Amino acid sequence: MDTREKSGLELLLCDAEARTPVLAGGMPESSLMGVPAPERGARGQDSMHLEALDRDPNDLPAQRWAVIVPEGEAGDAALAAIRALYEHRRDQQGAEPFVYRLPDGMDSAAAMRWKNEVLRDEDVPADERPRYLLILGDIDRVSLELQHVLANGSFVGRLHCPNIKGYRNYAEKVVARERATPAPRARALYYTVQDGSGAIGTGYRHLVEPSMRMTADLASRGKLGVDPPTEIPHSEWGPEELFAVAGVDTPSLLVSLSHGLGAPRRGWRSPDQQRALQGALSLGSEEPLSADMVRESPFLPGGIWMCIACYGAGTPPSSAFYPWLTQLAEHGATQEQAAAVLRALPRPGERPFVAALPQALLANPAGPLAVIGHMDLAWTFGFTDPDGKKSRASRMHAAQRALAGGSRAGVGLDALMHAYREINDELMARYQTQRDALARGQPDPVDPRLLGDAWMQRNDLRGYVLLGDPAARLPVAEQARARGTAEAAELQDRPRTPKAATISLRTDEASTEVVTRPAASESPVVAAVVVEPVPPLPAAPTPELLPPPIPVAPSLAEAPRPNPPPPAPIEVRMSTPPSPSGPPTPESFYPAPPTYAAGPPPQGAAPLGAVVRPRTLDNPEIGLRERAVLAMLRGDEAPRGIAMRFGLPLEEIFYWLDVYREAGRRALGG
Repeated sequence: MDTREKSGLELLLCDAEARTPVLAGGMPESSLMGVPAPERGARGQDSMHLEALDRDPNDLPAQRWAVIVPEGEAGDAALAAIRALYEHRRDQQGAEPFVYRLPDGMDSAAAMRWKNEVLRDEDVPADERPRYLLILGDIDRVSLELQHVLANGSFVGRLHCPNIKGYRNYAEKVVARERATPAPRARALYYTVQDGSGAIGTGYRHLVEPSMRMTADLASRGKLGVDPPTEIPHSEWGPEELFAVAGVDTPSLLVSLSHGLGAPRRGWRSPDQQRALQGALSLGSEEPLSADMVRESPFLPGGIWMCIACYGAGTPPSSAFYPWLTQLAEHGATQEQAAAVLRALPRPGERPFVAALPQALLANPAGPLAVIGHMDLAWTFGFTDPDGKKSRASRMHAAQRALAGGSRAGVGLDALMHAYREINDELMARYQTQRDALARGQPDPVDPRLLGDAWMQRNDLRGYVLLGDPAARLPVAEQARARGTAEAAELQDRPRTPKAATISLRTDEASTEVVTRPAASESPVVAAVVVEPVPPLPAAPTPELLPPPIPVAPSLAEAPRPNPPPPAPIEVRMSTPPSPSGPPTPESFYPAPPTYAAGPPPQGAAPLGAVVRPRTLDNPEIGLRERAVLAMLRGDEAPRGIAMRFGLPLEEIFYWLDVYREAGRRALGG
C-alpha cells in the first residue's frame, strides 16, 4: 500500500503564501481517538422531510419555488435585481412564489423553529409549501446554519454576488439558458491539480478515476445522456488548458479536485485580502485560480461546477473541526500539524463569507448556473472508506449523475446529502450504544477508531453546499422533452394560487410570531411569512443605488383583513451545556434534559432547543413517541427501521428512550 495512504487524514488545504499543502504528510488516523461529540442540534435538523414524496422532485409546479432574503434595503435590492428569474419561476410553477424575510444570525434552534412554524405552516396547504428555496445574501445576513437545517427537507441554494449588477446578470443568465434551444447532450469534465501531495493522490485514485469510470459505463449503456467523460490535463505552466476546455459554450458538468487556499503562516494582511483569496483554487506553483481570473472570461457557460477543495464555497463563522483540532494542539501527538490547520480556521469575530471565486463565476454572464463546494475544511473522508481506504466515490457520483442527467441543482446536492444523513444516523447510533452500556454498568463496546471515522465523515459531508438557484439545471434536450410533457400536464390541472399578502415576522427568541389569516367569509388571500407580491416590481437598480422596499400591490394592500388579538408570547429558554473540551463521553453528547427558565417544562416538550409552544397530552405526537419508544424496548426491529416507520428522527427516538427509562427508574424509587 502507498505509504501516503497510511497517514489516514488527508486535507485539501494550501498555504496561500507558500503555495504548499498545509498537511503535506497528512495526520495519523490515531488522531481521531477521542473526537468531541458533535453539538446536539435542534430536534429534527438532520432529518429529511420532503412533503411531496410521491411526486418527481424535479417537478417545479408540484414542489414549488420561493425566495429567502435578509430584512432591510440590501434584501430589497437583491430581490428587485432577480426580477427576471422570479417571474420566470412564477410562470413555470403557475403560482406567485413566496418571499420570506428573515433577521440576521439565526442559530440552529431558531432555524428549526422557523422551518417548523413558518415554512411548514399547517395553515398553508401542503402542496403550496415551497421545497426549492433560493437564499439571497451572504452568510453574515442569512445564516449558514439555516442553510444546513433547510437542506434536510428542502432543495436550498444561496446566491451572493459582489454587486447588484451581479444578481441581475445571474437571473438573466438562468432565464436565457432555460429559454434557449437545449443542447443534445451534456459534457462531463474532470480536472485534477496534480501537485504530488498525498491528499490529491488519494482523491484522484478514490474519487476522480472511479467517477470517470462510472460515468463512462453509464453513458455506454445508455443510462446517462452525456458524452464520454473528458479529463482536462493539468499543467505546471498555468490553467490555459482548463480555460480552453471549460470555456466552450455547451452544457457541462465540471468536477475539480485541488487544494483550496487558506491563511498564510503569517496570517492575512487584511480582511479584504482574506475574502478575495480564501477558497481560491491552488494550481501548484502558479498563481491560484481566483475571482479576478474568471470575472469576465468564459468559464463553464451554462454549466455546473462541483468543486472539491477547502473553503471552495466559502468560510463559515466557525469550523466543525475546531474542538477536535484544539484538543490535538494542546494534548495530542500531532500538535504541530493541528496547530498549522488551526491557523487556517476562522477566528472568533471574523465575518463569514461566500468565497469570491464562485461569486464572480455566478455573476459572470458566461459563467456556470450553480456551484457545489465546501464551506469548511474539506477532507478525503467524503469519498473514502477510512477502514481500509476503499473508495466511496459513489457518494459523490450520485450527485454527478443527477446533475449530468438534467436534474435540478438542488436535487443533485440532495443526492450527496443522502450519504450525510446515513452516516449521521450511524454516528448517533454509536453514541447511543455507549450510553446504553453506561446505564447497564458495562464496558464501552464502541471502537473509538470507528467512532472517529464516522465523526470525520459526518462533518466532511455536511460541509458541502449549493451556490446558485437550486432549480437551475443543465439545459439538455433529452431531459427537456421528458420534463416538458409532465410539467405541462401539471400546470393544466392546477388552479392559479391567489396572490399573497404581506406579513412581517421575526423568529428570534425575544419576539412573537404573529400570523394573520383571512376570515372565512372573505375572499381568499393567502397569508405567508413574509410574502411580498412582486408585480409590479421596480426596475432593477444600478449597482450604486439601493431601491426602497418592494411595495405591496394596491389591490392586496387595500384588501380587508381581520385583526385578531395577537397570541400570548411564548418564551421558552433552554440551558445548553458547554461544548466538551476533552474526549467525548456519553454524558457530553447526551446532556441532561434541558432546564427551563420560565416555569416548569411543558408536558411533552420537544427536546434539543426546538420548543415553540406547549404540548398537551391530547397531542397525537406523544402517542407516536410512546409507540416508537416501546418498539425500541421490544428490540424486534432495527432502530433505523423504527425511525422510518414512525417518521421520527433517529436521534429524537434515542432521546425519548432515555427519558422513558429515567422516568421508570424514578417510579421504582431509583
